[in-house]
Amino acid sequence: MTGQAMFFLTTRKKLVAALIGCSILAISPQMAAAQILEEIQVQPDNFENVIRLQFNARIQFLRAVKVGKTNTIVVYFRILQGEESTEIKSVETLKSKSFDRLPEVAATLSPQASSVKRLTLQIGKDKQVADGRVLAGTDGRSVDIIFGDTAKQYQLVPDGKRYALTLLSSTSRDEVNGKVIPRELQDYDVFTSQQTREGQTFYELNLGYFATSEQAEHARAGLLSQFPQAEISDLRKRRKAMLKAASASAKSEVTLGTGQAPVALPDVEKQAAMLMPKAQEALNAANYELAIDLFNQILLLPPNLYSQDAQELIGVARERNGELAKARAEYALYLKLFPEGAGAERVRLHLAGLKAESTSAGAIRAKARRRDEPVIKTVSGSLSQYYFGGSTQTQTAFNTPTTAGTSTLSAINQSSLRTHLDLQGRYRNSDADQKLVFRDDNIVSFIKSRPSLNHVLSAYYSYKGLGNGFNATLGRQIGTSGGVLGRFDGAQLGYYFAPKWRANVVAGVPVEFPALGSDRKFWGVSLDGDELTERLRGKTYYIEQSADGIQDRRAVGLELGFYDMRGSVSSLVDYDVSYSALNIGTLQGNWQTEKGGMFSFLLDYRRSPLLTTSVALYNAAVTSMSPIPTSIKQLLATSTEDQVRTWADNSSAVSKLFQAGYITPLNKTWQAGGDFNLTNTGALPGSTLSDGTVLPPTPATGNIYAYSLRAIGSGLLMANDVNVFTLSLNKGNTFNGQLLAYNNVTRLERWTLEPSLKYYQQKSDPDTNLARWTPEIHLTYLWKGNLSLEADYIYEHSTTTSPGNNEVSQQHFFYVGYRWDI
Repeated sequence: MTGQAMFFLTTRKKLVAALIGCSILAISPQMAAAQILEEIQVQPDNFENVIRLQFNARIQFLRAVKVGKTNTIVVYFRILQGEESTEIKSVETLKSKSFDRLPEVAATLSPQASSVKRLTLQIGKDKQVADGRVLAGTDGRSVDIIFGDTAKQYQLVPDGKRYALTLLSSTSRDEVNGKVIPRELQDYDVFTSQQTREGQTFYELNLGYFATSEQAEHARAGLLSQFPQAEISDLRKRRKAMLKAASASAKSEVTLGTGQAPVALPDVEKQAAMLMPKAQEALNAANYELAIDLFNQILLLPPNLYSQDAQELIGVARERNGELAKARAEYALYLKLFPEGAGAERVRLHLAGLKAESTSAGAIRAKARRRDEPVIKTVSGSLSQYYFGGSTQTQTAFNTPTTAGTSTLSAINQSSLRTHLDLQGRYRNSDADQKLVFRDDNIVSFIKSRPSLNHVLSAYYSYKGLGNGFNATLGRQIGTSGGVLGRFDGAQLGYYFAPKWRANVVAGVPVEFPALGSDRKFWGVSLDGDELTERLRGKTYYIEQSADGIQDRRAVGLELGFYDMRGSVSSLVDYDVSYSALNIGTLQGNWQTEKGGMFSFLLDYRRSPLLTTSVALYNAAVTSMSPIPTSIKQLLATSTEDQVRTWADNSSAVSKLFQAGYITPLNKTWQAGGDFNLTNTGALPGSTLSDGTVLPPTPATGNIYAYSLRAIGSGLLMANDVNVFTLSLNKGNTFNGQLLAYNNVTRLERWTLEPSLKYYQQKSDPDTNLARWTPEIHLTYLWKGNLSLEADYIYEHSTTTSPGNNEVSQQHFFYVGYRWDI
């Protein structure tokens, strides 16, 4: 039995036992619980200094604020599209373990009803200071935590050898060879190179290597008296430039019909000819680090007969050395520069993982020599339990021409125990990254009118090949792209058929809560372009879904994402060709200025709910039938398909949103900014939420304008606190409202305190006034490192007055519980 199998079957018995126990829970009736957080990805897309928090919905990242000199960062965002409503009703947590040089990360999302959500990130150990920088991801469904100035992919020229000093550049070889390096610098590598400028060959004397330009400049300053022409060379940029020149020269020769390799000057060819056999000898002797260094020296020379072969063989050397991510990058660069010929075919075989299938003795020996990446075997996750309670009391005083009096209504509207289990097993080696994920929510209700329910959120196995270009996810999962915009039971498969290009296929059965009675299934295909340009990636897709034998959805779509070191822009277009209707059109972006200011914008158009034939079941004409149909099949028994589709089209409202905002640091203590929002939502049909709550139909809102000013102060009350002050003015066709809000996050050793206070007043037609006070306190105590206790209390006091009526309402909501991180 392989070590991989042993991991899943024997060495992690507690994972298997937990999965069996959770499967028993799944037998009970289902409930819905929109899971917003999906997973934490460590080093995604070959970024060596990035941790990515992936969401199960499209989001708009707004800002991130560090809490003093602690390991806490507070992230603010909006949910644009998810499984159900945007209200978060349970505590969600994710945690990743430290890996390589990256720290562990814990993300916590508490119950919230406001449109702007607050997420807490804990970076590293409790007493460390968070040094990560948080930016929006490229796909509109993630945020990236970057440890450093910018996201860095695995580099072909390592950071420690990026810079060198060109001490002397001369047309005389003897002049270069006659120079003596000072004794104090003789521990550095000295090497020669050549360049051709305006038809002349220049011989260069170089000294290296340096990790930063500052280190190189410090050394250069001490050498100027001896080498006044000394310059700093960026070897990474130079190598790319030389390869591009070699590629252009090769293409030029093919165009002329010579079919020959690029012709270099004799001295260049001579130096490359001396280096190549040494590099090949080192490669054959399994001295891979020396081979990589020698191939790099060839690639730093002007285009020559050996440039193309050196680019292929440096990929081989990195592959055998266990540097698989860098090997893929070398192979991808080769195919970008030399896409045709026998070498290209060999490189494609490497990328496709066909080399691993070879049973030749040479391949077996090569595999045995390879220094594999560290094997990762982990079981992680969390178990949390929270008691949720809430009550409402409403007192109404009324005065009519015939009667005056009061009435009081009191009700306990929430009393339940909620248990959430999140388990993830991971096995990663040099060949693949594999995961087993299980998430379950269980609610024990203490209110007779609400049943106790259970819901399996996720139960899937995922495989990502690190050398063969294949990936798969099987089981209950949540689709967030490729036209799959919700939870489903099924499979997603993908294959990199060329560098940066992946073909995907998906099929499954939608899972919604409450479940519809229709028999629905879907399939789709998509194409990913990881690097349309250096910073642009995209996806196009086609998806088809049926419900009880008729067409439910047929859509095409396009997703684009642009990423820069200072921000990102992402877009999504989803068009239903069967209804000739735009389902989703969204464009959003974030951009950070050099001084730390943050711009954000959002343009969003969408049908809500998503336009499918199944939403006909929510049409008022259907819900008024007796008995109420619960499937498309039942509707088709008495109505035509065209009538059902008309009901569906009328049941999906159009929602439009525009948002623009800016916030900037004023000094070390204060940030200030503001934003503008314009929303317009069409009439919505009534619906039933996953917890049994019945929402009545709502009329169209018309244009609603919101103007907000915001100030954020750090260390105002205590050293490790963040204070957010907000003033918001809201105006609609029938109302005017004003909001004053204060939020605080304070870290005190193991305690995190989050008090807040909101005051909202509104004047509505006809002559109705509302005033609402909402104080809240949230407490978290970290106990024994992996066990935290959490409590929250909200009190809401509302007064509504209108002619002849005065209503006072009081609501109490609280939860208390614990979270154990595995």
